[in-house]
Amino acid sequence: MLLFWRTRIWFLNWREHRWMPLLLGQLLVAVFIWFAENIGTFAQAWSYPGQEDGWEMVSLAKLGSWFLLMLISFVLVELVQPARERDQSQ
Repeated sequence: MLLFWRTRIWFLNWREHRWMPLLLGQLLVAVFIWFAENIGTFAQAWSYPGQEDGWEMVSLAKLGSWFLLMLISFVLVELVQPARERDQSQ
C-alpha cells in the first residue's frame, strides 16, 4: 500500500478532468463488489459453504480479496496499456 499511497487516477467527467486517490477508488470498487456478493448470496443465486442452513453475511475477509484483485488488475492493465499524458486542451 505504501507503493501506491500517492498514486492518483485521472478521469474525465462532464468535460472536466478530476482525480481520485488510487487506493480509495479500488477500495470503493471492492466494497461495491462485496455488497453485490452479499445480495447474490441473499437472493440464493449461489451459496458458500456454511450457508446451507440459511443466509449469513459474506465474511469481511472477502473484501480484502476483492481489493487485492483490483490492485493486481490495475498493475496488469498498466503493463498492457501504459498511462497517457493528460490532454490539456479540453
